[in-house]
Amino acid sequence: MTTEPTIEATTEATVGTDDQPDSEFATTRPGFDTSEALSTLDQLGELAWADPAELVLEVNTRTEVQLDPHFCASVRDRGVREPISVYRRNDRDGADDGVSVLVVRKGQRRTLAALKASLARVRVLIEPQPTTGDIDTEPERARRAHDAERIIDQLTENQHRADISDAEQVTAHQHLLGLGMSAAQIARTTRTPAKRVRQTTAVAGSARAIEVGARYDLDLVQMSVIAEFSDDDEAVARLTETALQRPHQLAHVAQRLRDTRAERVLCAELEDELREDGVTVLGRDDAGHDTAMTLARLRPNLDDPSGTELTEDAHRDCPGHAATVTVRFDFDQGKTAHTLWVCTDPATHGHAERYDRPSSGQKPAVPVGETDEQRQAREDREREAAREARRTVIANNKAWESAQVVRRDWLRELFARKAAPKGAAIFVAAEFAQGDHDLRRAMESGNDLALTLLGLGDSGGGYGYYSGRPSPVAEAARSGSAARATMLALALVLAAYEDGTSRDSWRNPTPATRRYFAQLRDWGYALADVEQLVLTDDATDDATEDTTDAPKGAGDAVDVNEQGAPEGEEDSEAAAFG
Repeated sequence: MTTEPTIEATTEATVGTDDQPDSEFATTRPGFDTSEALSTLDQLGELAWADPAELVLEVNTRTEVQLDPHFCASVRDRGVREPISVYRRNDRDGADDGVSVLVVRKGQRRTLAALKASLARVRVLIEPQPTTGDIDTEPERARRAHDAERIIDQLTENQHRADISDAEQVTAHQHLLGLGMSAAQIARTTRTPAKRVRQTTAVAGSARAIEVGARYDLDLVQMSVIAEFSDDDEAVARLTETALQRPHQLAHVAQRLRDTRAERVLCAELEDELREDGVTVLGRDDAGHDTAMTLARLRPNLDDPSGTELTEDAHRDCPGHAATVTVRFDFDQGKTAHTLWVCTDPATHGHAERYDRPSSGQKPAVPVGETDEQRQAREDREREAAREARRTVIANNKAWESAQVVRRDWLRELFARKAAPKGAAIFVAAEFAQGDHDLRRAMESGNDLALTLLGLGDSGGGYGYYSGRPSPVAEAARSGSAARATMLALALVLAAYEDGTSRDSWRNPTPATRRYFAQLRDWGYALADVEQLVLTDDATDDATEDTTDAPKGAGDAVDVNEQGAPEGEEDSEAAAFG
């Protein structure tokens, strides 16, 4: 037999005070009738306590109830703060024995969370039953009207509910910080994921990020990136524009800005040392940049034999003596700052190119009727086109290095998932059957990158094909589930192809690299602009030319960033040039 639910009326809570007028205002507002308001209090319903285990869930428009751990934890800690809307219903058709139940009209998730949290009681608002005029005469009509009201109430409660914006959450956390709470306390008491609170509190420290986020309704990730560069007006403007117009590229733009900033910091100390020694440090916007050439490409004067070196010591007294600082990459030391010595105007100061251009015995063909002025203009255009192609190589190589950081972070997150993406097993089987060079090499050498991206350490070359030692990936596969084994197999393939990429991949991609990037794109990775070139057949014809140091024609004014660096490092540009 069903018994009457235990309901304890309470005066502890009342209907929301925001909905009730101030008492002084209520007595003076024109047209307000206190006696009439009191006579209709029964229409507001009854606020009471109820045992959530005795509440009956009515049919709900929400068919899938998601009870995330943080929501349940919040209910366990602070209870159900918003009363659950219920109504009384006779539990037995046709019976009039006073036995009724409380049926949940609105608040299905709150009720289930309260049950999961083992709460003894929850606040309920017992709404008055609908008029019963039609129940006896037309019960079917009354039932349809009841169901219609239920569906409308459940729809409007959810579809008209507006979530708090990220900017508003940041402001709230900022206030809690000001009240002395730590980030850990905020995460614990509000039951917000710790990672998110770290982001909100980081943004809370940047008035600029809060302002921009509120103005353009940016999400938390976008605001946290802007907070990172809040002291750089140009970076903030670029990031804001990207967030609004190309949000999928924000991670790539932010990483490029980080790398550029790091290069500037790396070069700043060396530049300061050069200036203290009285050396002119040449930047991209400085006078003499367009006519400058590196000393490695010059000889003292035209009368000196071809190949004569112009040293920095010998050039020190030249009025055009200057230096620029460039960043180079070394596999052992990483990125380091180096001095590149230049002459700002070699022709004016009597220098000549270090090497004479070999004579082919034939004069180059020139357009018929071309005047000297037209020839000069054409040669200037050709030189500028060559410089522009060179700048494209430099920019794309730098963009590739930045994109690699974003791409590998994305792979780490992918490999940490519980299930592999759709089609992973097919992709793995096809690639193993294909047996491309990058995959074979990785399998024979231990696939160090796979271990790193999976968080299984670094093999140090100790788990190769001939080592006889079991790979940590193999051990993880044997001890894990079938779903995890599929993810591990996918990680082995993707890491092998990732390890096979280089700064040359954007202009000379292999078929395996093309398949790799196409698959990442299909699984949701946002390709950077330079990575898109991997999938473009006509990437950049001009950019595929060899860019190592090679003699140029007499009289050519060459960008200092296009020459003088060792092969493999020639496209590391001085930080001052951005």
